[in-house]
Amino acid sequence: MCGIFGLISKECLDIGEIALEGIKSLEYRGYDSCGIAFQNGGKLTVKKVSGKINDMQKKFNLETLSGHLAIAHTRWATHGAPTERNSHPHTDCTGDIALVHNGIIENFMELKDELKSKGHIFKSETDTEILPHLIEDFLKEGFNFKEAVIRTLKRCKGAYGIAVCYTKEPDVIIVARKESPIVIGIEEGKISYCASDIPAILPHTRSCYILEDDELAILQPGKAEFYNIQNSVNKIDKKPEYINWSVDDAKKNGYEHFMLKEIFEEPTAIRNTLKIEMKDFQIFAKHLLSADHIYITAAGTSYYAALAGKYMINKFLGKYIQGIECSEFQNNLIGALEKNSVILAVSQSGETADTIEAIRWAKKTQNDIKILSITNVVGSSLTRYSDHYIVTRAGPEIGVASTKTYVTQVIVLALIALEIAKLKKAISKEEIQKYYDALISTPDIIENFLDKNIHSVKNLVRNLEKNINYFFLARGISIATAKEGGLKLKEVACRFIEGYSAAHAKHGPISLVRKGFPIIFIAPPDETYERLVGNVMEFKARGGYIISVVSESDKKVTELSNVTIRIPQPSNKYFNLLTPITFIPALQLLAYYAALEHGLDPDKPLNLAKTVTVH
Repeated sequence: MCGIFGLISKECLDIGEIALEGIKSLEYRGYDSCGIAFQNGGKLTVKKVSGKINDMQKKFNLETLSGHLAIAHTRWATHGAPTERNSHPHTDCTGDIALVHNGIIENFMELKDELKSKGHIFKSETDTEILPHLIEDFLKEGFNFKEAVIRTLKRCKGAYGIAVCYTKEPDVIIVARKESPIVIGIEEGKISYCASDIPAILPHTRSCYILEDDELAILQPGKAEFYNIQNSVNKIDKKPEYINWSVDDAKKNGYEHFMLKEIFEEPTAIRNTLKIEMKDFQIFAKHLLSADHIYITAAGTSYYAALAGKYMINKFLGKYIQGIECSEFQNNLIGALEKNSVILAVSQSGETADTIEAIRWAKKTQNDIKILSITNVVGSSLTRYSDHYIVTRAGPEIGVASTKTYVTQVIVLALIALEIAKLKKAISKEEIQKYYDALISTPDIIENFLDKNIHSVKNLVRNLEKNINYFFLARGISIATAKEGGLKLKEVACRFIEGYSAAHAKHGPISLVRKGFPIIFIAPPDETYERLVGNVMEFKARGGYIISVVSESDKKVTELSNVTIRIPQPSNKYFNLLTPITFIPALQLLAYYAALEHGLDPDKPLNLAKTVTVH
């Protein structure tokens, strides 16, 4: 949940400026405190603040700092409040070791007590601070820097991505990972970089190495050596990955916020994802068709994409798919995970801790289980734990609230569903083609909507500004849309939201409705439409302020609504199945403008981070 950036060079550079830009590109991973450690010659200097990166820049004028080595950090607090003393980098008792960390050390209390008994003095409340002190201890025992780091990590339980420097070895940064991502970029013979995510190194190189769990790298200027932490004698031969994103993809390009930019990038993200080779979807379809038991698991936005995809796949598969939130996966299936099962895991980053833990447990429990995954990050942990995976083509997503990654996840699940329909011959070739034609039309529908409806959504938000409670209601496949749309408003505008089945909402929630209570209905003209009309009437009769998202030809729900948001798409079963894709941009825009109306930064929702790498 934190962002790490580091670099080491042969020459003295404007190291503060480079590190500043590096952690700015990672600020979506955490932004409640930050810091930098840098070396110029043999001296190690640490500067840190409670607050955002711009606060640190104003306080220390980072752009004037020069040196040949730096490690920097932007934090999302887990252990200890977001204060200056809890900010990273953390140092040892001598001040010769500085370390930045993303993750959680689960046994830090025991290790801290042990170190205190040896005379170590701690300055923070964090779990991270035990790491430089442990390294210091092993150095005192006579181990070299690399071995001291390895022995430290072997004593730790939990998750980590670290970068550490040591004044006695001024030409080295050591990085390592377990469950928390680290990527490395090399400018041959000149500079080496490390970061928590690819956008931080894109301005410098597109060739990067992605560390796997239990791997460690020794970075020197323009080169890197790789080792396995469990067997640190022999070097690992790693090959670099080429990243085909452009630097501009990770910038705002004239948009006020990344969230708005990424909503407008959805049509392009969908078109790119539609270019994935069909054989990948065939592999998924064949495994699902041959499985005796199927589970789909994810967290947050990815879970709602999974619910939409589950509905689509069920339509043609003819088997029950059990959807389970990844954090509860093991609790639900202890003693019940069957042989010949397939788990379909969905994650934007491919690093979500609960998702990784779920599939690890499943593989350990049943040897013959198959893991199929959908993610947006090549080389992520999820891809490495999977038997087969599909990487969506959303490109980098910087805004904390997932937008374009959601629609690309649903697109991939829709393509798997249609491949199942084809292989199973569940419907005619002509009908399959009509679904494909509808799917290919989704980018145009979204573009058309975005071009014509910005001002109407803005005006709607202004009229709702005083409301802090909302219901998002729907039936059938649109329940996933209601839950995801509600989550967006909850995340970025800090409104209290409940997303429900419109029928289930009569069992309690309807008692909260008073005059003017805003209720957003997701109302495509599908097989649930007539029953949904009845639900709209029930909530309107109790004073609800009805806002409905409908197809452009809608009449019945429109007549009952105070406001409608009209999606420019045909009203037939082929397009109705795809409304989780075409209806969601309207709700994303609603959340975005609601955040602005309440003076909030939609790119940096309160208490949230982009990638949840802790349990």
